[in-house]
Amino acid sequence: MFAHVAIPRSAPAPLVYRIPEAFEDAVQVGIRVRVPLRRRQATGVVIEVSETSGIESTSIREILEVLDERPLLPDHILALARFISSYYRCPLGTALATMLPAGLLRADTEQAEPTPKGAGTDLEVLPEKQRAILAALLEHRKLPVAGVLARAGAGSRTPLDALIHAGLVSIRRSRRDRPPRSEVGAVALVPEPIDELLERCGRAPRQREVLNWLADHDGPALESEVCATLGCTLSVIRALETKALVHRFRQAAAKKPRWSLGGKDVRHELNSEQQAAVDAVQEALADGRYQPILLEGVTGSGKTEVYLRCLEGALAEGRQGIVLVPEIGLTPATVGAVERRFGSSVAVLHSAQAEGERWREWRTIRSGEARIVVGPRSALFAPLEKPGLIVVDEEQDAAYKQQETPRYNARDLALVLGRDLGIPVLLCSATPSTEAAFLEKRGLARRLQLTRRVGGGVLPKVQLVDLRHEPPEPGEQGRTLFSAPLKEAITETLEADRQVILLMQRRGWAPVLLCRDCGSTLECPDCSIALVVHRRRHSLECHYCGHKIGVPIKCPSCNGTLLDAVGAGTEKVAHHLGRLFPGVPSAILDRDTVRRRSGLEDTLGAFSDGRIRILVGTQMVAKGHHFPSVTLTGVISADALLGLPDFRAGERTFQLLTQVAGRSGRGAEPGRVIIQTYHPEHPAVLHAANHDVTAFTEEELRFRRAFGYPPVTRMALIGFESPSIDQVRRAAEAAGRSLRPTPEGVRVRGPAPSPMERLRDRWRWQILLTAAERPPLRQALARVESLSLPSDVHRLIDVDPLSTL
Repeated sequence: MFAHVAIPRSAPAPLVYRIPEAFEDAVQVGIRVRVPLRRRQATGVVIEVSETSGIESTSIREILEVLDERPLLPDHILALARFISSYYRCPLGTALATMLPAGLLRADTEQAEPTPKGAGTDLEVLPEKQRAILAALLEHRKLPVAGVLARAGAGSRTPLDALIHAGLVSIRRSRRDRPPRSEVGAVALVPEPIDELLERCGRAPRQREVLNWLADHDGPALESEVCATLGCTLSVIRALETKALVHRFRQAAAKKPRWSLGGKDVRHELNSEQQAAVDAVQEALADGRYQPILLEGVTGSGKTEVYLRCLEGALAEGRQGIVLVPEIGLTPATVGAVERRFGSSVAVLHSAQAEGERWREWRTIRSGEARIVVGPRSALFAPLEKPGLIVVDEEQDAAYKQQETPRYNARDLALVLGRDLGIPVLLCSATPSTEAAFLEKRGLARRLQLTRRVGGGVLPKVQLVDLRHEPPEPGEQGRTLFSAPLKEAITETLEADRQVILLMQRRGWAPVLLCRDCGSTLECPDCSIALVVHRRRHSLECHYCGHKIGVPIKCPSCNGTLLDAVGAGTEKVAHHLGRLFPGVPSAILDRDTVRRRSGLEDTLGAFSDGRIRILVGTQMVAKGHHFPSVTLTGVISADALLGLPDFRAGERTFQLLTQVAGRSGRGAEPGRVIIQTYHPEHPAVLHAANHDVTAFTEEELRFRRAFGYPPVTRMALIGFESPSIDQVRRAAEAAGRSLRPTPEGVRVRGPAPSPMERLRDRWRWQILLTAAERPPLRQALARVESLSLPSDVHRLIDVDPLSTL
């Protein structure tokens, strides 16, 4: 018997291993096994068991260990992993590693150290790379394998293997493929009178203190609680266990309460449009059929209540549900609504969880205790046995696209999973993506609309302010941050004791520090981008690689002293706001202010209860928040995304403007929106001002059709990255030559430098491929994948990219 095993970060295809006779009953598809891999061991997932191997059996090695009693993932998730591997062009082991809790397929750590023989070796007799490796180890005694290879400038492991073979270096490995600890230590007194326990304890004061505390506590207690309360160490409890005075055991950790906005669960009465949407989903549920449904609803139209009712229907049918949200930290209202409705039957999965917490939630799902899973992308891979409904909230959000391998789109995978399972998939949005709208136009999805706000509310009135006709503000290089209409509207809103949200799409003080003497800007040394001025931290920072320096007094290029912070970010907007409206409490909501979880909670909590009157933020302020007291939304500049060299720039601008406008007037009073722009005639701005999703979508699809862009065509981006500009150029040009003659139906753009040519100290080139159908696109990608690459060039393939930057 043979097993095909998928191993992360190894071969592109699964490897074949012989199943020892002792393991034949234990090895099955979906379990983890320990296998030999070159000169080490690795952990992988069995994806197939067969009678024959198809290769020379004498060269096949045996499985070393079986790690699971039953499959970790149900069959439909394994099938989805195969689809990801094929469609998104990544190894199956990498796809499986994405689906499982982090530690379960983690590679062993390897540390290299010199042997006594190596310590006495004359370095001069060794080849250059071997000499550099051994010299580094003699200096540091012990180093991770990857670290010592990097220090020695070794492009491969060959020189290290030669040193190991010669007995000059040894490798120490540590396994890391075990589940994280999800239990905590607890302690209880043995069932004897306390006086007898104290007598047996003797005169040890700290031990006696613990015994008396446990007796007063009247029951078991967490060891951490005992130590924190009494100021003792765990050694005191261990000593009591040695004397047989206490019993130590482990128990499941208490579930941490999750913070969310909102109060008690309220079941709103459905209007006719909402009821029709619920009925459509329930019909597909009852029929047991795949049905993509696009639920397009204006902001505040009650989309959440619709899918909560649909989830109730799925549970009533004995099924389970998945709710995908773009980013778990930025959608507390959505997560809170699901948890308030369904209580303890809800599990939340996301990458920000500690490993132990994520493992506990995952086990809760796998055991069947949790029936609804909420989370961002990876929640789609939850090991539910009987999913009945998949909900994708804010389906248009770019956060559903993963930006590292495997570069999958969770919205698209939700449709694939729904098709495989024969269940409905509900795509919810106020501003549907062009992809979702195109599905509906082709008859591949059903479209349902919610055109009215719940509770009788109306959409806010939108006013466009043409900044070309506004007087410039002093010190702002001819630009205006606060137009007269916006200042007047803010004043009126504050006088009415209401709240304001202001959107500024850049964080920091200013995006550029310009020298007025020589005209140069201070750029990141590792990226093709200007450093952003941060006034609060008195620093210049790269928002891509994290490079950070202090704000200089003189220009590094010419020693000039006329340095000017050009442009504006959230910090500058908040500063001007403080001067215009002194004494009015305001706050900033962006990536800088929510680095800690409490930053988001504190800011949104204070704004929700009225302690903050004006909230300035990046697109984070548009993420599904519900603040009834907000009656004014202002957009400082609607043009930030329009100038990007990306065919989706107009769509992203329209979606952001519409979403942030929807934060206004969600209570009893009507709202207002003021959009400041230098391009009031742009279709994205005009249609957002009119709340006209249909008109924008039709115009955008005409543009995409005219220029051959998705979703009318299929697209793949082939990227190349290297520390060497010559190497990356040659690799991209070789890939370009491999595409000649061009497969029929494929259009090739490039090779050419990426719009951001340098990122994190790596030069970048790219090729864009488009085709009307998938097969010729796959053929073209296969040609490029067959090319070998220099060791310092990395190739990435992004199928259905959301960004071409």
